[in-house]
Amino acid sequence: MSVRTRLLSIVLSSSVVLLATGGGAAVYLVDSARESTEWADLATSTTAPAILMVSAFQEERRLSLLRLAGDPPSTPALVTARQRSDEALAAVIAKGDAARALNPDGSREDIEGYNKLFAMVPTVRGGVDTLQIPPGEVFTFFTQVIGTIVAASMLAARVAPTAKIGIELGYAVEQLRAAEALSQADTLGSVALTNGRMSADELLDFGRRVGEFRGEVAYSATILKGTRRAQLDAVTASQDWQQVVSMQDALLERGPVTNDRADGSLPLSLSGWQDASRHVNLALQKLWQDQSADAHVIARQQGETDRRNALLGGAVVALFAVGAFLIALFLANRFIARMRRLRHDTLELADERMPDLMRRLAAGEQVEAKQESSRLDFGSDELGQVAAAFNRAHLAAVSAAVAEAQTRAGINTVFLNIAHRSQVVVHRQLALLDRAERDEGNADQLELLFQLDHLATRTRRNAENLIILGGEQPGRRWRNPVALLELVRGAIAESMDYTRIQTKQMPEVRIASHAVADVIHLLAELMDNATAFSPPEAQVIVSGVVVGRGVAVEVIDQGLGMSEAELAERNAVLADPPEFSVAALSGSSRLGLFVVAKLASRHNISVRLAESVYGGVRAVVLIPSALAEAADQSSPISGQFPAVSPRA
Repeated sequence: MSVRTRLLSIVLSSSVVLLATGGGAAVYLVDSARESTEWADLATSTTAPAILMVSAFQEERRLSLLRLAGDPPSTPALVTARQRSDEALAAVIAKGDAARALNPDGSREDIEGYNKLFAMVPTVRGGVDTLQIPPGEVFTFFTQVIGTIVAASMLAARVAPTAKIGIELGYAVEQLRAAEALSQADTLGSVALTNGRMSADELLDFGRRVGEFRGEVAYSATILKGTRRAQLDAVTASQDWQQVVSMQDALLERGPVTNDRADGSLPLSLSGWQDASRHVNLALQKLWQDQSADAHVIARQQGETDRRNALLGGAVVALFAVGAFLIALFLANRFIARMRRLRHDTLELADERMPDLMRRLAAGEQVEAKQESSRLDFGSDELGQVAAAFNRAHLAAVSAAVAEAQTRAGINTVFLNIAHRSQVVVHRQLALLDRAERDEGNADQLELLFQLDHLATRTRRNAENLIILGGEQPGRRWRNPVALLELVRGAIAESMDYTRIQTKQMPEVRIASHAVADVIHLLAELMDNATAFSPPEAQVIVSGVVVGRGVAVEVIDQGLGMSEAELAERNAVLADPPEFSVAALSGSSRLGLFVVAKLASRHNISVRLAESVYGGVRAVVLIPSALAEAADQSSPISGQFPAVSPRA
């Protein structure tokens, strides 16, 4: 993986985690908002049936107790009230699934208990019809049935989506309790007025119901606000409210009533009191319904707000995740661009500037290490520190190269100085031998002088080899072109085993004067190699021929030969001679081939080695046409300059 991919993978992982977290939170909030909306819809759908059930069973409770008290007009009305109760109860039972959905974990047992209670309604009604059930049991039973609605309202408040919604819904239950307490007091008072008596216990029970009714209303006045408080104030300020309160006060002030005691005067008749009580009860139930509806509206608004915030939050998280990835992509691209620029600059130093510096040093140019060192500037961060480290490494490399070049230049100077001194000594030795040969008359001594002369000539060529390897020209020069045959003879004369070298037919061409010394030296080195690596009795054949590109001179031996790999290696050196230090360090014992390569490259002469027909080596020297010219006759080697004196 590339660095860019690694960086983007790290950031992408973080972005994916952030996106997953934000998406999960958004889904959770959207689901919560959906639950809030569903809760509001379910609670709203159960409110209307609950009100009908409360009103219907309150009326059935009052008429049932009047029926047991011996009130004949209550019997027909009781039939109608029971029909309304059955219809309301069926509607509430039909909403059981909705109520169960409000609290799926805790409502199962409650709803089962409600259903058992509802199943006892026919039994209680049968007892009322036969007058076989005590009035207290009837009152308690119907109070429990009506209490299921109060309990369901508290259940809805308990499972509300938020505490605020639960509190608002709980405030509405107070009005429902007040309406129920009013209905209970109204029922007890109606029975007492119908019977014409009210015992002390009954009066106490009546007073307790009245107190509960007024306490719930008073508490509601402290918790309701705004429109609902105004609605409650309108109820308490109405004439019906005043009549109900005055009637309740009159009954409480009258005290217990028996058959022996007159009733006294009451502010309202029984029917008038019932009408006023029914109006107040309905007003309180309406207040409960409106307060519950307010809580439902808040739940819907909360659900819509949560859904909108969840979607907005999810979008923001997605935007942040994508933005973080884009920013990381931008920063990663910038970082990678800097790395690529650093790579480009370092490669430029390694492939262009450093080789150019080495060439300049090899040419003898004076170089300042600090001026030639790299100036990579990539800031102060980690990448900049890498660039600074490379600057230091490059400075060290340049300093080492300069130091090596200076050392090599000093060694080369000493090397050439020794070679020139040796060349001067050899030239003087050859001059003395030449004079001794001319003055010697003894044939044996003359042969000895000739051998010494030949050894001195070989020593002179070795000195010239050192000068050539040092990069300078040998001291010998010719003014005029020299015939190729004489040039070959001169090369043979400089060879160690010249007696084994056989010359074949040579073309009548002349070689340019400035190349004569180097071509003689080149051929002499090839002939020495041929005689050195062939059997002592084997001959070396030298021949020449004119070709399309110039003159080709062949040196063929019958020696050990070379493998194909060795031939390829030697031909590569002859075609492109390396620096002398490289050749010297290679440990090659055939240093003469390197001298041949240097001389050949100097005059654009091509030298190729191949296998000869005898299994030895066949060296082909192709002298270009620029160095060869046609001649009518051969001429001896003439115009030789004396050796150049060594430099100081």
